[in-house]
Amino acid sequence: MKPNEPNPAAPTEAGDLVSQPQSSQMSPEAIAQAVQKAVADGFAQLRTELTPARRFNPAPQRDDSESGMPATVKRYSALKHFAGKNADERAYRFGMFCLGVHGRRQGVDFCQRHNIPLIDGFGEEVVTKTSRENLNTSSGFLVPDEFQNDLIDLREKYGVFRQSARIVPMAADTRSDPRRINGLSAYFVGESTAAQTSDKNWDHVRMTAKKLMVLTKYSNELNEDAVLNIGDDLAGEIAYAFALKEDQCGFLGDGSSSYGGIMGVTNALLKVSDTIPSIAGLTVASGTGYGSSYGSITLSDFNKVVASLPEYADVPGDTRWYCSKFFWASVMQKLAAAAGGNRVADIAGLPMEKSFLGYPVTIAQVMPKTSAINQVCCIFGNLRLGARLGDRRITTIQMSQHALNAFEQDELVIRGTERFDIVVHDVGGTSTAGPIVGLITGAS
Repeated sequence: MKPNEPNPAAPTEAGDLVSQPQSSQMSPEAIAQAVQKAVADGFAQLRTELTPARRFNPAPQRDDSESGMPATVKRYSALKHFAGKNADERAYRFGMFCLGVHGRRQGVDFCQRHNIPLIDGFGEEVVTKTSRENLNTSSGFLVPDEFQNDLIDLREKYGVFRQSARIVPMAADTRSDPRRINGLSAYFVGESTAAQTSDKNWDHVRMTAKKLMVLTKYSNELNEDAVLNIGDDLAGEIAYAFALKEDQCGFLGDGSSSYGGIMGVTNALLKVSDTIPSIAGLTVASGTGYGSSYGSITLSDFNKVVASLPEYADVPGDTRWYCSKFFWASVMQKLAAAAGGNRVADIAGLPMEKSFLGYPVTIAQVMPKTSAINQVCCIFGNLRLGARLGDRRITTIQMSQHALNAFEQDELVIRGTERFDIVVHDVGGTSTAGPIVGLITGAS
């Protein structure tokens, strides 16, 4: 090889810059390019190593063709309301349905691609007229069956009365069911003496669906990127509002318009007679001072409540106490701890299961938390035998950018409606108690 002839073995790549001693023969331009490439590769590797992991699950690792949930969908916080199998997909589909109701093109297109019906309140499927944004249909949209199931599950999760009462599906706005009042009677007869006849008597439990509405505000920036959490949040808000009102009607309803004309358990008991001591289903608590404290209630008062319940209503699992958490902790739990036989570990240990006198306690926060005279402070019995919740199961959702000053505040008003009725049909009378009884404070 001649001295001035180029060496074919001389380095020509960036990697050769380190391994070949002849690198000094590279041109300045080649050396600069090699150094620049090495620095860029080093920073790329460093960024990869320092990129923090997402705090929450960023997305499923697949694109579920049935649910239509893309792999790029982000979950910005843990789901609070949807649970169980395919919770993310169900929340996503509900969120996209809400976008479709709002008239957003991506929501409408998604619903059409994945067979989620957009049915308006008149029973017609909306196709072309929902392709523009900010649609405002006065009748709202019927929630599809697949989301109805989730909303029903959430109402049962939050709502105490719905969990315990007998649920009766209503195929129409009204329903009438026969109820047995009394049965046949047996009589002793003498020889060649005609038997005395008796009849089985019935009346009817009539239910008329009432329309319940919930309004909530939401950010107007509904977008596909956050639809997973939007669906979860909206479903929870609507279901919780429905469940709260159902509890208020079922336990406290007084028949006024505030409760949709529904008479709840406590007032149904009080309506039996104007003379409280003559009501077979109510036990008047001993002691006085109930205008300011529950302190005079004794353990024997609760024993009398249990004794007043008919045997046929004493069904394991269905028969239970209903009261507020304050009443449970300040009265029931206090009396149980003072009864004796408790170890230190029992009192200072893990939270105990809520039960009293051998029956489970269900916390219903709509029940009284502050003492008052002539107050039904605690319910005991079998709601499944004494009350019915008629479920029309037609929930609608509507959105507006103008109601409740939403336009000025750049918010979106969402309206959900359902139709239901509650009938407390058996609380006994003045001679015999029914399947639902209670404890009432004294008049002083």
